[in-house]
Amino acid sequence: MNNFICQNCGVEHTELPSLAFNAPFHYDILNSVDKEKFTDKDDDFCVIHHEDQIDYFIRTVLQVPILNHDETLDYGVWVSVSKETMDEYRLMFANKEAEEKNYFGMLSNEIEDYESSTIGLYMQVVTQLDGCRPLLIPYESEHQLVQDWLNGIHRDEAMLRVNSVL
Repeated sequence: MNNFICQNCGVEHTELPSLAFNAPFHYDILNSVDKEKFTDKDDDFCVIHHEDQIDYFIRTVLQVPILNHDETLDYGVWVSVSKETMDEYRLMFANKEAEEKNYFGMLSNEIEDYESSTIGLYMQVVTQLDGCRPLLIPYESEHQLVQDWLNGIHRDEAMLRVNSVL
């Protein structure tokens, strides 16, 4: 089993690290002036003000099962949600006693491990308690990411994905 040095904390871990995105794709493509003037972003929420609309994003976790292992390959990704979902989820995120809820969202990161774009894939957003980020359940699709989520991947494949990022 390979160990990994965490890029955030510098500590060596035996479990696979999460492959995380710091922002939604829609934020990443903005220039620095637009990021400063038209966005509100922290580690868990992102709002982008356009001339004709406002986009809302929350940070989530997509867990891809690893065959014959108890662990998953976790992607820290962003999903776009409605204003109503964002408002309700913000309140729940701060409330340690809130109930779990499900929302609709669309994946908002390009996961490089797939030939076809992952942006816009439909996801069920399942909130968790105690301030944990929501988990994603993909809607049925032939996309390889959805198939990996349904069927799992081999640990060697998970290691290749992690090593390509590290």
